[in-house]
Amino acid sequence: MSSRPHVYRILIAGDEELGFSLCAKSLDRNLTDPRTIAKESLQTDWPKDEWTKLVSVSEKGVITTLELDLELHGPWVWELYDTLDPRDYFRRFAGVILCANPTRETLPAELSNLMETINLHAGHTLPTVMIVDKSQKLIKGQTDALRQIADMLSIPIFFIRLKTGENIEQVFKSLANEVFSKEKT
Repeated sequence: MSSRPHVYRILIAGDEELGFSLCAKSLDRNLTDPRTIAKESLQTDWPKDEWTKLVSVSEKGVITTLELDLELHGPWVWELYDTLDPRDYFRRFAGVILCANPTRETLPAELSNLMETINLHAGHTLPTVMIVDKSQKLIKGQTDALRQIADMLSIPIFFIRLKTGENIEQVFKSLANEVFSKEKT
């Protein structure tokens, strides 16, 4: 058995600031304000940051390490389409983390369209989870609305706290389990 981890590319899409912050916080638990770093990094055309997250999953008592190469999807990715067909771009991914900004009025349509595009170009449904930052105050009814969106998309939703790191590990563990299970079938 090889000691090298299984490597999977994960698409981080939706609210870019939340996606960047999630990746930064997942690798540095001591980071107190990942949104500030995200805002600064996202001011450039192409964030230079790349993230690799190691996650262990257990199946029938066997522990396997997965390397999740996290790639932030934003408006700048259209540069890739000059060299890659959208189908080739999306087929590189094994899973998706949808970053939801509850203040966007068109959030349900945006996430639904994004998922349809990804699955269409990938040629199959990718394991997907949705995250929401509870460090930002949610107004009455937003939590239920977000859960309804997740139900409509048939994906799990995780309410994380960027400031404390709460539930971030669970997001990656859940997605890694889905990706690994899908590969086994």
